[in-house]
Amino acid sequence: DEYQDTNLCQYELVRQLVAQRAAFTVVGDDDQSIYAWRGARPENLAQLKEDFPSLKIVKLEQNYRSTARILRSANTVIANNPHVFEKALWSDHTVGDEIRVVRCRNEDAEAERIATEILDQKLKKGLTFKHFAVLYRGNHQARLLEMKLQAYQIPYRISGGQSFFSRNEIKDAMSYLRLLVNPDDDAAFLRVVNVPRREIGPRTLEQLTHYARSRGVSLTRAMGDIGAAAHVAEKGLDRLRRFAHWVNRTCERLYKEDPVPVIKQMFTDIEYEEWLHQHAGTPKQAQRRMENIWYLVESIRRMLEDDRGTADEMSIGDAITRLVLRDLMEQREEEDDSDKVQLLTLHASKGL
Repeated sequence: DEYQDTNLCQYELVRQLVAQRAAFTVVGDDDQSIYAWRGARPENLAQLKEDFPSLKIVKLEQNYRSTARILRSANTVIANNPHVFEKALWSDHTVGDEIRVVRCRNEDAEAERIATEILDQKLKKGLTFKHFAVLYRGNHQARLLEMKLQAYQIPYRISGGQSFFSRNEIKDAMSYLRLLVNPDDDAAFLRVVNVPRREIGPRTLEQLTHYARSRGVSLTRAMGDIGAAAHVAEKGLDRLRRFAHWVNRTCERLYKEDPVPVIKQMFTDIEYEEWLHQHAGTPKQAQRRMENIWYLVESIRRMLEDDRGTADEMSIGDAITRLVLRDLMEQREEEDDSDKVQLLTLHASKGL
């Protein structure tokens, strides 16, 4: 199968194995060769005709997936290719909707257009979100789409890929941001108190939790109490208080200074990139994960910039709160998979 992607060695191997019997079957499409960069030779299909002249050629031209209009467009594009075998795709399906080409200023404007188009079509035609799908070349393109869909409160599901907000590094980053706007957020505190490691052990956290419950206060408030020293080991409490002091100091700077550089500095202070390199499988993987963090920070900058000069100008607290709410909404929506826009690669859309 996929014979257009075979290289010279593979072709020769098949030729040696079958010898003069020519008792074999290959399936391929010279218009689908995309692996020339790793040695694939679509001309191997043409070579078969010369080396095995008795082979019978069967053209599979009927398409069962697409509408006639899509196939006509595909045939027009493919017609420009140099051909080994002439073919024309056709379908028993209806003509189908018109194909529109929409040019946008940049990828941000493109994602914005997709989100507003979904809402517009949903209202005009009385559709549900599950009637929509967005196809893209690679999973990395989903990040911006996710941000825009969440901004417009459009539920979505990523097929065959991982949601941006479900990545571990983004969960860490979101927890740090949650702590900055709400130091009493115990769930956020517990996620990042030891990320990166601060030598705060589970026994220390258990002692703090018991004390906080007995006092009816958050973990952050409990560690600041005078009475905490009687319930939490001294070394552990000292490390906890140093972490809390750093969070409070960062929070103060967030509201007094330009917030985006403060957030960037926060990740530098905790040496998060170094921590990623220690725990990632490869340096490239660590780099990609850190790029996701900077992408999140950049989305906050864009959010603030887009809202600048409006009557109710957004504060950094508002921007972070909005991101947190989107994250919580996504977690709830994961439980209800019934009505969502599908996000997937072109490859995944074919069931591959």
